[in-house]
Amino acid sequence: MRRIVVVLAALVIAGLGVACSTSDGSTPTCDQPTKQTEVDMQSLAFTPGCVSATANDTLTLVNKDSAQHTFTVKGTSINVTIDGGQTASAPLTGIAPGTYAVTCQFHPQMKETLQIT
Repeated sequence: MRRIVVVLAALVIAGLGVACSTSDGSTPTCDQPTKQTEVDMQSLAFTPGCVSATANDTLTLVNKDSAQHTFTVKGTSINVTIDGGQTASAPLTGIAPGTYAVTCQFHPQMKETLQIT
């Protein structure tokens, strides 16, 4: 029964087009990043789950939830707190090219991958 649940979960994730992976605890990967500068926070999730930007971009962070969230990029100084229903900015200036894990400090289940090119 457990195997069926695991297989079903894998199929659901594949069907959603999840292109990010941090399953083994190593550096996050982003197989199919979305090139854009807006990140939405809604239903305790980041959208898109895998975003690509340049070090000259500024991300617009839109919190569509009523709860406060953070946009915290591991290994950088980016740690923006966004109140419920508000919008904030996250300048990427000075961030080295690479792939970074993003989380919400208040809701650790919220994860995203950020690729800087």
